[in-house]
Amino acid sequence: MNVCYKPARLEDKQRLVRRVQAYIEDEASDSFGELALALFRFQYQAMPALQRFWSSLGAGPDSTSHWRDIPPVGLSVFKRFELFCGQEVARRFATSGTSGRGRGTSLFDAQDLELMERAILANAAGSLFQDGQKTRFLMLVPSEPDAPEVIMAHGMARIAARFGLGEPVYAVQQGRLLEREALNALRTWSDHGTPITMIGGSFGFVNFMERLTPETTLRLPPGSRLLDAGGFKGRSREVNRFEFMDMVEASFGIPRSHIFNLYGLTELASQFYSQGDSPKRPPHWTRALVVDPLTLEEAGPDSRGVPLLFDLANVSRPLAILTDDIAEPADNGGFHLLGRASGTAPRGCSLNLERLL
Repeated sequence: MNVCYKPARLEDKQRLVRRVQAYIEDEASDSFGELALALFRFQYQAMPALQRFWSSLGAGPDSTSHWRDIPPVGLSVFKRFELFCGQEVARRFATSGTSGRGRGTSLFDAQDLELMERAILANAAGSLFQDGQKTRFLMLVPSEPDAPEVIMAHGMARIAARFGLGEPVYAVQQGRLLEREALNALRTWSDHGTPITMIGGSFGFVNFMERLTPETTLRLPPGSRLLDAGGFKGRSREVNRFEFMDMVEASFGIPRSHIFNLYGLTELASQFYSQGDSPKRPPHWTRALVVDPLTLEEAGPDSRGVPLLFDLANVSRPLAILTDDIAEPADNGGFHLLGRASGTAPRGCSLNLERLL
């Protein structure tokens, strides 16, 4: 792994972080374009390797006047380089690749972690918990101590702490699905009429639901919801989104309006939610373009491309990331995620979830 970072001037970073925090909490406090360009200038000076890459493409503070013109970094770069300009590294999360092969890290200092948590909670409040409901949490993801390298374990623990009633129940421990414990928790909470949030990997939910019998199928209380992440590409069996939602409704009585999917990358601090069969919606401190992976030209209506994602919460890491997923553009800056490119393995935050289950 090539280490390509040096700490930026603390006061420069703190000033930017404060602006991004204010913008996450109040969109009217700044403009996305101005903040993105300020972050571009900061990263250009603070990360020499990134500066060389951007300069080779003719992009620099004097020649880049619009956020759309900031060149993105491809995911494969993170397998070879640690691009970071924070202070002392507080956490390393595993990025793309399979265990022991082609795997990278995404670095966070203490200030980055706080900013990511603000973004995660603001996004969850505007999407998963837009109704203001508090619920019990059943986690089909490992706890943070069991999976310290999985960024989703970190983020979901913060969501459960903010929006949960009591301690969450973790039904994945040491790589095993604790089916009996999960069902007991669901029955107990349901008997009390308490709404429940279930969080887990997409394929893990399929495994769980396929083990249910007519006797163990439950109708969860009104206000219950489910959040899955990871998808099914790279698995021997694939389930499309509509089949998955039908399974959830049949198994737990959760309507499509309360079934959410999360798309996130370990390389980014923010995530993208969809609700039911709606497209992924970028939170206001991010932008998503669907582009041709070779030319970076935006895909037209009814065309396919790959998501190019901009995240202002990525202060210490590249703010523009080119993914290797397949998507179609939707109205108002959203996108429909169609899955992984053919033959590619699960990666990012879904990598460890799929391995565990």
